[in-house]
Amino acid sequence: MRDILSKRAEEKKVRRNQIILGIFLIFIMFFSVAEYSFLANDNQDSNSGNPANVQKINYNGFEFSFQNGFWVLNKDGNSFIFKYNPNQVEKTGAILNGLENYLNKTIYINSEDIISESEIRVNLAQFSEIENSQNKSCDENYITIKESNESKILQEKNCVLIEGKKENLVKMTDEFLFKILGVEN
Repeated sequence: MRDILSKRAEEKKVRRNQIILGIFLIFIMFFSVAEYSFLANDNQDSNSGNPANVQKINYNGFEFSFQNGFWVLNKDGNSFIFKYNPNQVEKTGAILNGLENYLNKTIYINSEDIISESEIRVNLAQFSEIENSQNKSCDENYITIKESNESKILQEKNCVLIEGKKENLVKMTDEFLFKILGVEN
């Protein structure tokens, strides 16, 4: 059972809790800014020619650098970010339309994997509008990502189907992106 408190004691208790919460938030904000400063300095060091902090690979004439847990490709003045590099993905041999098929058009996506969907959004949103949709025709750019026992990427008209085991869907999505960007033939 709760103790019965006077109105003044209740207000005092609420005020004390607000002060504690305020101090805690100030503490978090201060250390977040401090951590960001350290990360910014580390990033400047890596950009100033310190090769020890940045791993790089060259694949088919494209240079990928590993930064903050992601592989980054700078191509034609645009940055593309991937979870995996081309050496880490399964080669499907899929024949896909190139990036020009998606430029300045709406891309509809239906995905069972949020990380795979995010990979597509991050990389293609700089060229296209991306919307979620479950029922679109192949007359429009429609990408479906779903779990399956078989790994494959198929294209029919403007529909792309990316299938694979849960743990491989992001790799399959990166393979799709490498293909449409021309990194892989």
